[in-house]
Amino acid sequence: MGARGYYISAALIVALAASYFGGDLLKQSHDAQDALINLFAILAGVLVAVVSIVGDPSMLLPGNWRVGHEHAKDMQNRIANFSHLFFVYIVALLLLVVGMVVKDANIPHADFIYPLMTFFVVLGVLLSIPLPYSLMSIQKERMREEIKSRRNRGGEA
Repeated sequence: MGARGYYISAALIVALAASYFGGDLLKQSHDAQDALINLFAILAGVLVAVVSIVGDPSMLLPGNWRVGHEHAKDMQNRIANFSHLFFVYIVALLLLVVGMVVKDANIPHADFIYPLMTFFVVLGVLLSIPLPYSLMSIQKERMREEIKSRRNRGGEA
């Protein structure tokens, strides 16, 4: 397992611990739930934009079809990872809304929703931390390949 796998495992463990020890904290704060809904709605929107940009076929590295094919496979794997993160965001948003409804309607025996909500909120936040670095590495790779391509063409400005 690589560094990414260890990070995801650690995020899962921290999210489980947070949901176990602090699962009811979100039940007590309507403002925190509102803020988290706004946060995850923004994160989901940004992630959709990122997936659109990363997945644009015109962004494939220049070169022959093999280079394009390999780069496309790599981009599809990254898009799949972003899609998993988007799923976590959507589940967190749905649970936050359900939690607000449960609280406002005073539904009995529905307190299990709060630890579940806390798990997905913490997991979503922790999995979002490396996202800017992932995007930066994609951009660095594209820049490196463009410079290499220009060198190979012998282009001097």
